[in-house]
Amino acid sequence: MDFENRLALVTGGTGALGSAVALDLLECGAHTVVTYRSPAEWAALQDRAGAHRDKLLGFRLDLLDAAEVDRCIAGILTQFQRIDFLVCVAGGFAAGRSFETDDATWARMFDLNFRSLLAPLRAVVPIMLRQDFGRIVTVSSGTILRGGGAGVAAYAVSKGAALQLTEILAEELKGHNVRAHCVLPGTMDTEANRRAMPGTDFSQWVATRDVARVIHFLLGDDARAVRSVAVPVLG
Repeated sequence: MDFENRLALVTGGTGALGSAVALDLLECGAHTVVTYRSPAEWAALQDRAGAHRDKLLGFRLDLLDAAEVDRCIAGILTQFQRIDFLVCVAGGFAAGRSFETDDATWARMFDLNFRSLLAPLRAVVPIMLRQDFGRIVTVSSGTILRGGGAGVAAYAVSKGAALQLTEILAEELKGHNVRAHCVLPGTMDTEANRRAMPGTDFSQWVATRDVARVIHFLLGDDARAVRSVAVPVLG
């Protein structure tokens, strides 16, 4: 229970990776707040939380709406007075070569994978600075490593922007007890990916639980000497 008395906020906390992160935090004692869009996914997460359900709170909101995000953060502070961890998992995927991807898809990928970070970071980082403690983890993609991304151009570029923003944020937070890391998972073993890529060797994919455990490490005291920002989790 190494996260007892910690408050964690997980954006996109009811999806495949988000729910794995949320459940890991709950199991380790953290009060865990998730943002979500799907009521069905929220209900499923509550069921999976089991005995830890009393430490789980959810807000249905649009992460691109700064006013909604601010209301969510205000509600958390009213109840808990602090936010220790921010894990930004919310995102989305689209395939397509760069010269064949339309403007709507480019915009959607940047909304889901980059702009979804902005309002939560603007709201939460000042709180962490005031309390002189905070750990932030964002999620990019192993796809972008070594110049990758061919065939998934808008997705890769938006995930690259998420990594660069995290690197900038980490530099801005030097000298404070607030740290920012970015994990870059390989293809994760999720129901959606199995449906999209039948016939693939699923054993080579990364379990969402394993990615959640890396995030757990980066949030915890054992990572206090870790200054690396980008952490590939490729399986």
